[in-house]
This record gives sequence, C-alpha cells and structure tokens, in this order.
Amino acid sequence: MDRRSFLAVTTATGLGVGLSAFGSAAQAASYPYVNRRVPAEATTKMGELAPYGVTAFAFTPSNGWVIVTQDGRYFARGIPDACFTELAGLLKAGRKVTCVAFPPEGGDRWVITTDKGMSSRGLPEECRQRIADNYAAGQPVAHVAFPPAGGNRWVVVTTTGFFARGVDDECYQMMRNLTQGGRRVTRVAFPYGGGWTVVAQDRFFARGIDDECYQQMNELAGGGWELHNVAFSPVNDGWSLCSRGKAPVLPADRVRQVENNVQGGTVWQRMSAWKTPGVAVAVVTGNRVAWSTGYGRLTAGGTAAVHPESGFQAASISKAVTAIGVMRLLQTRKKSLTDDIRPYLDWTLPRRACVPESAVPTIDRVLSHRAGIIGRGSTSPADACSGFTAGGGGFAGYGQGATVPSLLQVMNGEGNSPRIELTTTPGAEYHYSGAGYVLLQRMVEQETGQTLDRYMTDEVFTPLGMTTSSYALTPAFELASGHTTTGAVIPGGHNRYPESAAAGLYTNVLDLSRLICYLNKAWTASGDIAGPLSRSSVRTMLSKGAQPDMGRGYFIAGSGTKSFSYTHDGSNHGFKSVFKGYPELGAGYAVMVNGDNTGLVNEIAAAIRSVYGWA
Repeated sequence: MDRRSFLAVTTATGLGVGLSAFGSAAQAASYPYVNRRVPAEATTKMGELAPYGVTAFAFTPSNGWVIVTQDGRYFARGIPDACFTELAGLLKAGRKVTCVAFPPEGGDRWVITTDKGMSSRGLPEECRQRIADNYAAGQPVAHVAFPPAGGNRWVVVTTTGFFARGVDDECYQMMRNLTQGGRRVTRVAFPYGGGWTVVAQDRFFARGIDDECYQQMNELAGGGWELHNVAFSPVNDGWSLCSRGKAPVLPADRVRQVENNVQGGTVWQRMSAWKTPGVAVAVVTGNRVAWSTGYGRLTAGGTAAVHPESGFQAASISKAVTAIGVMRLLQTRKKSLTDDIRPYLDWTLPRRACVPESAVPTIDRVLSHRAGIIGRGSTSPADACSGFTAGGGGFAGYGQGATVPSLLQVMNGEGNSPRIELTTTPGAEYHYSGAGYVLLQRMVEQETGQTLDRYMTDEVFTPLGMTTSSYALTPAFELASGHTTTGAVIPGGHNRYPESAAAGLYTNVLDLSRLICYLNKAWTASGDIAGPLSRSSVRTMLSKGAQPDMGRGYFIAGSGTKSFSYTHDGSNHGFKSVFKGYPELGAGYAVMVNGDNTGLVNEIAAAIRSVYGWA
C-alpha cells in the first residue's frame, strides 16, 4: 500500500492526519494518530503536535493528560502541579523526554524519563530504584508502565531491554517472545479495565484490549508505520495511538516466520485446532540458543503462562537422555557395550520358550531396541513368540490417586504393564522397547547404588547445566499440566512413571537445547570437551549401531553428510515432544507441548526446518 492509499484508508477509519499551527500539511500527513473517547482538547492538541513527533502521551488516573514531542513541545491538562513544573524545567534544560507515566493510585505520583535521567514522585521504591540503576548503568529508560491494580506492579523498558514486576504472566512472556526475533520492546500499556499490549518496533501483541484499538494498530502497521505510543484513558475505555515515523528496516524475524508458518496458519491457530493450551520452543544455531519462547498456558484456564523454563514431561525423550547416563557408566566403569546386561540386574530376566537360552541381550542391543526384550509388536499374546498383535512398548503411567509400584514390581509385571521378558531372539528383530530401558535403569541403580534421578543429576545434568531436568516422580520445579485430546486437564496434572529411564524425565526446551549444543560440539570436536562423555563415547552413541538408522538411544539420519542428524520424540498421556540436533550445522531445536496430539509438535518442527532450510 502506498502512502496516499494508506492516508485515504486512515482518514476513512478516523486516523488523524490533522494540520498543525506550527507546520505544513506535508508534516502533518507524515505522522498519523487516532484517538477514541478521549477529551476533545486532547485530540485537538494531538493534531497540533503530532507533526513534530510525539514521544509521550499519557493519562492520569483522573483523566488528566500530557503530550510531549521530540523537539520539546508539550501541553498538559489536569496533571499534578509538581509534575508539570518538573516537565517544563527538564524541557527548558534541553532534555529529551521519553516517557511520562502515572501510577494508578493517583494523586501526586508520577515519573518523567529523559535521555539523561529521570524525575519522579510517589513511585513504588523498587520501581524507582530500578529506573535509577538503569541510568547509572548507562541504559536510558524509554518507557515506564503501570498495571491498573497498582501496588508494586510496573514495567521499565530501556533502550536495550526491560524489567517487569507483578504483571500478567502472559504479558511478560510476550515481552520475551517479541525480543527473541531481534527486536526490542518500546512500549507496554495497560487498559484500566484489564488487558495489555506490548510493542516491539515493527511487532506488537495485545490481549483483552478494545477491538477497534487493535484494528487500528494493525492499520498503522499495514501502512509501514511504527507504533510509537499507546495510551489508555481511565474513562469510557478511551485510547490513543500515534506514530512519529516509519517502522525501521530490521533483519528477518525468524521467530515470527516460524510462528506464522505452522501448517498454513499461526502457532496460535494450530494450538486451538489441536486443543493444546501450551507450547514451548527453542532453536539452536551456531551451537547456542538462538531463540526460545512459550505460547499459551501451563494449565488450561489458568493464569501461569508457558515459559521456555517451564518443565514438561519429556516422555520417550527420557530414553535418549538415559542413553548418555548409560554411556557414562560404561565409560567410567570400564564396561563394554557388548556385555550381557543380565549379570548387572541382580534379577533373573525371564524368556519365552522359543528364545534360545544361548542368546545374549547385550547392552548395545538394549540401547537400540534389538535385545529381544518385550516391546512394540512383541507383547501379546503373552505366550507367543511370533504373530504378535501391534502395540506395546510403552507405559501408561499412574494417576495421582494410584499406588506407584517399585521398579522391581514393574519388572515382575505387578504394575499396569506386562512383566519384562525376552520374547524374541536378541539381535534378530527390532521392537521398540520401553521395558529395555527399565532394565538399563535397573543396571544403573544396581551398579551405582543411587536412584537414576540422583545419578543423572550428578553425572549428566549438573555438568551440562541442565538445571530443570529430573527423573523424580514429581520434581520440585514448576510443571505444565497435561491435557487430553479434547483439551481437558488430566486429573492431578500428570501421570507418574516409575519407569523413569523410559518415560519419566521432566525437562524444558532450554535444557534440551543445552544437550543439543553439547552433543553437537562433542561430535565435531578434535578431542574431548568438558562434559559427561568422551568424544569417542559420543561418536559411538550417535553412530549406526545394531539397528539401521539408529545409534544408541537416538534415531539418526543422513550419516556422513552435512545434514546428519540425531533425534527422539516423546508421547506420554497429555504431553508430546521432540528434539533434534544437526552436529555438522551446529543447529537443532526442541518442541514441548502439554496436549495429547502429536500433530502439533510435528507441524511446529516442520515449520522450524522450513524456515531454516534444514533437511
């Protein structure tokens, strides 16, 4: 849309382009604005001052207001006398005012921020100190905003970042989200009736604001204008928008490209279609986290938003992470992948009659699901050795009211899954087997005298900085709730999995990204690097093993090419996930959702690969 067409549209919809007493029509037309249900005088003054670039337009809780331009012009009505006097003095001294804001308690409470410092009265002490500290650190404050609930609730936006206290959790998460694509937050505003909006240069997001206000924000953006100021009146749901120039030309926003490229729709639309309330995503490039963000809620109908730090059940990704612990055990205890797993179990592994007694379920075969251990497609009938029905290989978990069996009880079939046994000849067939990883868990615990959770924390998670990862039945950190295919919360929020090595890991997308970075670096390094495994162990784990297209605990593809990758997905009741690494590209991603539909995870992963051009 060219400039003339944009002005024609905005005039028709009420977007102000009025002439100024101080400048020409061309000046006025260059800076559009729109007001709704604000004092008439405010609209008049906006028309006069908009051509000079409004840097601040704000309402007091009693519907007073103030306008300041970038060249020092200003007008105010009904603001505290001390604020008006201070504003005049700062402008006379040549200061560039970036923001004027008023806490919702009203009275003589206000803050003025400038290019060289701030003046304030009656702010929450922590807010005042935060602003002062920013200036002391050489970070001028561009904006301050206060939610209508008052108290110690506020947002401080600097030229390089932001800090928030007591704001809506999704609002805070969206501030983080918008900055992940190489943007910076410029404005945050809160209507007095609830809701919020966050602006980040050429991007913005809003929740619970007036529909027409949101429409006009899109009109501004559609015309190429940057949204420089958003203000909400305490009376009649009034609001004001204005720009003082075109949106900057910025590098491609990969976050937005992914968000808007999920199966032909947006991530929000696909979450709704799949009835999934929460999603967390992280992307690795150059062997570092390029961006990470969350969408939606930890629990449907709740107030807590999904963050990249939020814990999810990783489901079968547990196996891939367990494989690192097993390789660590073999490396430190000088054991071999070709060892028979049975002597390390202190338990007799049963076998069906057709399984030769001489056949050996090696650790290597267990890791790659070829050890003949009961699994997918080798479970029932219980007395068969062939002609099995499909299914099996996983675990249902135990609800919050159920008794959780011990690991030994699981192995003996005393829980809600069949007993663990050899059902096919080791090495002869592939049957994806969660039960095999239960035996690996038993081996680790017998050999170390520790629980799997303790061992993995000490030997893998702590060395890799994976601070929100645990094999405990219910970790202490914040967890997402699982949801059914209809979007209903699972009773108690999640099932519990004593089969920890196979299905019981809790983690987040940032920790999985740390793991990706480590494995990528260890694979490509010329020697050993800091971490739980030697280069040789990592190479063995991620190289073709007993099963084609599989290493030890990881599915692999493209071996010997630049697009070589390793991956694992996860599917527990109410949770779905996937992570993938590309060692030769120094890249990868992790996606975790708290819904019971695998389709959404696959769609987001496909969007990431498409945007980044990863095979």
